[in-house]
Amino acid sequence: MLIIPVISAGFLFTQPVNADDDDTQLAKTMKEASDALKALRKLPKDDWAGGVQKSRAAAEGIRKGMAFIPVMLKDMRDGVEKDKALADYRRLMGLNYAALCELELAYLEKDAAKVLAASKSWKALKKEGHKKYEDE
Repeated sequence: MLIIPVISAGFLFTQPVNADDDDTQLAKTMKEASDALKALRKLPKDDWAGGVQKSRAAAEGIRKGMAFIPVMLKDMRDGVEKDKALADYRRLMGLNYAALCELELAYLEKDAAKVLAASKSWKALKKEGHKKYEDE
């Protein structure tokens, strides 16, 4: 099996080329979010319009990703543990989306303190999600 590297929301992992189509689509949407967040970090702190654009693009990547389920969860045996994992995955994706919307609002308000708080929130959620649901 051929393995290619894929960046997902800032972290490198390997993606099998013949992976489940949903997983491939999930990787694409997470890359969309990751690319927007990387571009956001490179913006000047007072580029409010750029911050709005990039945070909105990151949220859109997460929103699109909510339509897909990671292969590692699909491959779990049906039952309560799988149901709990799926619910938790959706919870984390929803919270991440909400945090990125908060980030967009902070940029719209041109409030640096709110930008910082929203950034900390989505970074913590991203870290939690990657620990649980990202293939290493």
